[in-house]
Amino acid sequence: TNHAFMYVTKVIEGIAGSFIGPCLGALTLASFGPQRFDKVMASNILWGHVGSVVAAILAGVAAYFLYPNIKYCFLVIGASALTSVLFVGSLPEGDPLMGRGFKGRVAMNEQGNLEAIDPTLSSEDTASNDDEMERQLRRSDTTQQASTYWEVFSDPKTCILCVTGFFFHFANANVLLVLGELMGIDYEDGGTKRGAIPWTAGAIVLAQFTMALATIAGDRLTRSGVGRKPLFMFGLVSLPIRCALIIYFDYIGAGEGWLLSTQVLDGLGAGLGALVHAYLVADITFGSGRFNVLMGLTASCFGLGATLSNFLGQLVVEKFTHSISLSMSLVISFIPILVFSFFPETQGQRGYLAPGQAAAMANKKREEEFTVPYVTMT
Repeated sequence: TNHAFMYVTKVIEGIAGSFIGPCLGALTLASFGPQRFDKVMASNILWGHVGSVVAAILAGVAAYFLYPNIKYCFLVIGASALTSVLFVGSLPEGDPLMGRGFKGRVAMNEQGNLEAIDPTLSSEDTASNDDEMERQLRRSDTTQQASTYWEVFSDPKTCILCVTGFFFHFANANVLLVLGELMGIDYEDGGTKRGAIPWTAGAIVLAQFTMALATIAGDRLTRSGVGRKPLFMFGLVSLPIRCALIIYFDYIGAGEGWLLSTQVLDGLGAGLGALVHAYLVADITFGSGRFNVLMGLTASCFGLGATLSNFLGQLVVEKFTHSISLSMSLVISFIPILVFSFFPETQGQRGYLAPGQAAAMANKKREEEFTVPYVTMT
C-alpha cells in the first residue's frame, strides 16, 4: 500500500514538474521577447537554484531532527510549492504568439514597461499610451504561419539536441543516487546511518549552489560573445570527469568529503545545461511558432533518459556493485559529447546579438577578411 501511494505521488510530481520548465520559458519569451530572453531566462533559472538551495537546507534539517520519521521533510517541499502557487496570478502573460516563437511587435523591458521591438514601428507609435501598445502587441498574429510538426521534428538540430539530452540524463541521473548511497552506507552492518542525512542534503545544496554560479557565469559569457555550443559542451564534458572521480575516491576510500566535492561538477554540468538548453530551443524555433512544442519534446526526452537511468542504474547496484553502475554511467556519458559535436552554433539565429556577441562576431569576420592565403611561387 505504501509503495502504491508513493508511485501515485511520483506520477503526479512528474506530470506537474514537466510543465514548469516549458511554461516558464514560454512566459519569459512572451513577456520580454527574443532580445531580452537570454538575460531574463538566466535570472529565472538563477532564482530557481537559490530556491532549491533553501528548500534542500530546510528539508535536510527537518529530516535530521525528525529522524527516523524523515517523511515529514516532504512537508517543506509541499509548503514551498503552495507558496509559489500564490504568486502565479502575478506573472505577466505577454504576447501569446511571441511566446510560441513568432516574431512580436512590443515586449516588456527590465522596468516592466512595454516598448517596441519591431523596427517598423515609428517613435510616434511607441510613445503612445498603454492601450495603443496593447493593440500593437495583439497585431503580431495576423500574418505569421507556424511551421509544421514535421519541419520541427525533422530538423537535424532538433534530433541532435533530443538525443544529446536523452543520453546525458541517462548517464547523469543515477549518479546522485549512487553518490548518496556511498555516503550513507554504514560499513559495519551494511545499513544506513543518521549521519548520512547531512551528507545527502549537502550534496544537493552544493550542486544547486554551483548551478547558481554556473548560471551567472553562463549568462555573462553569453553576453560577452561566447557561443552556445562551447558552453553546452563544457557542461557535457563535466559528467565523465565527475563519474571517474567518484569511482576513484570510492576505490581509495577517500571519505565522504571527497565524494561530496564531486557535486561541484554536477552543478557545472546541470547549471550550464539547463541555461543553454532554453537558449538553443529559442534559437532553433525563432519565427516558427513551435517554441513550446520543442521545449516539451526536449523535456520529454530528458525526463525519459533520467527515468531509465534511475531504474537501470539502481538495478545494476542491486545485482552488482555501485562501482559497476557508475562505470556504466561513465561510458554512456561520452555518447552525448560525440553526438553534440555535430550541432551547429545557433548564436544570433534570432536576428539579435548583444553588444559583446556582436563585437565577437565582427572580430571573427574581420580576421577572416584579412587572412591572406599562402601562395607558392614557382
